[in-house]
Amino acid sequence: MAIDLKENKIVNSRSTGVLLPLSAMRSAQDWGCGDLDSLKHWLTFFSKQGLKVLQILPINETAPNENCPYSALSTYAIDPIYLSIPNIPEYKQCSKAQEVVDKIKTDIEDWRESKKTLFKQIKAAKYWVLWELYLYFLHEEKVNNTARYQDFLAFERKNFSWLVPYAIFRAAKDINNWNSWLSWHENLKNPDINFLKTFTKDNYQKVMFFVYIQWLLQEQMHEARKIAKENNILLCGDIPFGVNFESADVWGNQKRYNLDAEIGAPQDQFSEGGQKWGLPAYNWQDIAENNFLFWRNKIARACEIYDIFRLDHMVGFFRSWIFEKGQKKGHFDIENEDEQKKRGFDFLQAVFETAKDKLPIAEDLGVIPDYMREMMKELSMPGYKVLRWEKDNEVFREPRNYAKASIATTGTHDTETLKEWWQQMPSWQRANFWEMVSACKTSGHVDWSKDVQKEILKRTLGSSSCLVIFPFQDILGEEGRINTPGTVNDDNWTYRVPFEPQQITPEYQASFDTLKELMKETERL
Repeated sequence: MAIDLKENKIVNSRSTGVLLPLSAMRSAQDWGCGDLDSLKHWLTFFSKQGLKVLQILPINETAPNENCPYSALSTYAIDPIYLSIPNIPEYKQCSKAQEVVDKIKTDIEDWRESKKTLFKQIKAAKYWVLWELYLYFLHEEKVNNTARYQDFLAFERKNFSWLVPYAIFRAAKDINNWNSWLSWHENLKNPDINFLKTFTKDNYQKVMFFVYIQWLLQEQMHEARKIAKENNILLCGDIPFGVNFESADVWGNQKRYNLDAEIGAPQDQFSEGGQKWGLPAYNWQDIAENNFLFWRNKIARACEIYDIFRLDHMVGFFRSWIFEKGQKKGHFDIENEDEQKKRGFDFLQAVFETAKDKLPIAEDLGVIPDYMREMMKELSMPGYKVLRWEKDNEVFREPRNYAKASIATTGTHDTETLKEWWQQMPSWQRANFWEMVSACKTSGHVDWSKDVQKEILKRTLGSSSCLVIFPFQDILGEEGRINTPGTVNDDNWTYRVPFEPQQITPEYQASFDTLKELMKETERL
């Protein structure tokens, strides 16, 4: 291995962070969904609470009817819903965009008051406004060849390899009424370079619209990263393992995928026959033969945005459970253990070489082969220690014995909140967990309370893990699940914070004050 993480500053520290999806963040100017202006305010707020890491989960663009960011249209493109419209320079001069906002003013107020994020409506409204801003940009900046227009062109040149194919794909999706790319014109379905040139020329304004949006997102993300640096807080994001079949990645890189198979998970007590995720499988042979350049580019993009990035479904890089077309029972794409080890090793080497001083962490939850954990240990690569799952025969493990290179947490975006889990678990399990937390034997009939919550937070912070990340709801001790795996409903990914950081109530501030005291007590401040 060319490098490892033994000397990484984060691995050698005792830090605390918070998990909160960007979409959940409220702020004074948002439209009912957290945006990159909201991010700046929350970064400042969390820094004042003594927190050092903010994990925002994936922010990749999704289709109009898709809320789940783990099924994205692109590994590279940020979702336009995260643009702060008032902070776009053109907005202050563009009367037509302002008129559109005036027309939907009541809708915006309703979206802001909603307890859920209404992705479809908000995104459609922002596209409406963004089109007017784009036309203004072309008329005022492009025509006059201003410095701002030159910055736009520089952004296009720098990111050409992913940006232009993505923009062509997005334009084609709109033009083809969001029908599958499999139904497109043959030379567009299987991209022919000459046909793409003609398509781009014929639809130039539409294609460049999506370049313009990504440029604006890059500008606002750059401002958010400056705030993060000024406040000494690290930004953590996710790289989803797969992308939607209907994505720019798959359309533009068909050789890198096995389009006749989808990835999933083996059968377990919850799923007879295993889980099908609806995401296309990778052609790992082709990817490896190209020195993992396909993934190196993804990692490099993540490193432009984040200080820490989480590799989703880490075991899939060693071996993936796939279902061939029409197959009810799946299988591993590599059966031989030595070959699994080699693929994972080679992949991690590519990751570490690309990441340089940025920290990759592994989502290593679920059934994981021993050799993968051993490799992670040798490399000092942090994986997850979720308190409720760290146990042997229902005896919960002592957090002080967790490996230093790990992330201790009370839950993830896919679990119930701490309060919900506590109230739902059987009394015998609660008794075992509470004994680990408090060293007190009980019958398990312990009601949820602020004191119970405090003791659990303290026990987690007292772990030997270099990093503790609490879901936002667990800091407050409240309900509000982010996602329920294996379900499709109107609640998943729609959670919103109950307050703005500038208008926090004394009750909520008390929760953060308690956390700060506990961080100090456990030497994490």
